[in-house]
Amino acid sequence: MPTEASPTDAAPNPIRRALNRFPTRYRPALFFDGVSNIGNGVHLVLFLVALVVQETILDAEVWHQAVLASFFFGSCLFGLLVTRIGTIVPMRQLVILPNCLIGLLLFGTLFLPAEGATWFTFLIGATFLLKVFQQVAEMNMFRMLYPDTHRSAAVGLLRAVSAISGLSITITSWWWFALWPAWYSGLFCIMGLMLFSSAWYYSKIPIPRKSMFERKNREGLLTSFRNGCHIFFSDRRFVLYQFGFALAGIANHIGLYLVPRIMRENAGAADSTIRFVTAVMPVLLLVMTAPLWGRYMDKKSPMTARGIFNVLQVFAFVFYAVGGVTGQVWPLALGGAIHALSNGGGSINWITGSMYFAKPENVSLYNGIHVFLTGARGFIGPPLAMFLFVETETIGSLKIEGLGMGPWVFLVSAVLSLLGAVVMFTQAKFDTVPVENVTS
Repeated sequence: MPTEASPTDAAPNPIRRALNRFPTRYRPALFFDGVSNIGNGVHLVLFLVALVVQETILDAEVWHQAVLASFFFGSCLFGLLVTRIGTIVPMRQLVILPNCLIGLLLFGTLFLPAEGATWFTFLIGATFLLKVFQQVAEMNMFRMLYPDTHRSAAVGLLRAVSAISGLSITITSWWWFALWPAWYSGLFCIMGLMLFSSAWYYSKIPIPRKSMFERKNREGLLTSFRNGCHIFFSDRRFVLYQFGFALAGIANHIGLYLVPRIMRENAGAADSTIRFVTAVMPVLLLVMTAPLWGRYMDKKSPMTARGIFNVLQVFAFVFYAVGGVTGQVWPLALGGAIHALSNGGGSINWITGSMYFAKPENVSLYNGIHVFLTGARGFIGPPLAMFLFVETETIGSLKIEGLGMGPWVFLVSAVLSLLGAVVMFTQAKFDTVPVENVTS
């Protein structure tokens, strides 16, 4: 007598189906890493949600947003410090401990004053300083946990999990801020709990071998920095790649944090529209595209992929400029959609690209240099954007005179992205061999 089929028989478990795409020995790590990335969705959206709070609840000034963006992007200056600490502290702990500390800081939003745009900016900024340790350590762990043949696919899958989690946070924030704007700290406390959970699950990841990042002969920080500079400047391939990456990176740092303000002041968008376009939609499109981009990049060089993402950014920045100048919401929304499509793959490319050039013993160093350079331009980009954007900006008793470009600042970003694409496509044409084959 036939028995009734169970739901799992009729529809295979999607988690099992995803894990089965990878070699058996890597599946336990991918499972716990995946569950941990549910909590890591906080990292993906915290900056966007914080910008929304600044713009729609705390009535922050342009300089508040510039400072927050400088903290977010500029924190990467500590990338090389992570590389150094990783020779002493197990790399996995540099993922776990920062998550716990960031969770505690997010609970600190409970104690902020009602009109505390400045306090909020610096508190959230402090979480970004800690995040760089988690970020670089996680990048290094990818090299240890997943093989070259499946690494981008694994990262794409993990980013999709983070994006789904981040999407749930941004949708919740959209609803939460509309109902209880004065109690925005409650949402940040929930995000803190998610990070505690992420840290616990990450501690369960099985490590296949002793840390490849630990060294018996530990160098001083200054010596490590000097040796890192020598290795970087002697690798012309990596220098050129970082130059092309920097052009598009500066473009992002200049323009993106200004989008919510332009939507409100130039296009007259409602708070709900601003929250959807700048927070919900980017994460939604990341969920939809990250796994596809991951599988694509396992077959392409990081230069080709980065060039494609740069071209998409050009179109996004042009639409941002058009929307801001004409005072229409739809070009700003379309620009946001195109930029989110680019970021779905760009975030994976940012994580995995440097490994294409690094020998196994230099993975941590190359990632540290990559993150450090991101921080250098990220620290400078937001203040530069404020200078280009405003006519005048007052910070206490300090009055800053700017160029007053307004939305036209996005055309600067478009030009920089286009130049970055040219560099990347040119390098991809002549540089077609990964470092493993070059050094053999």
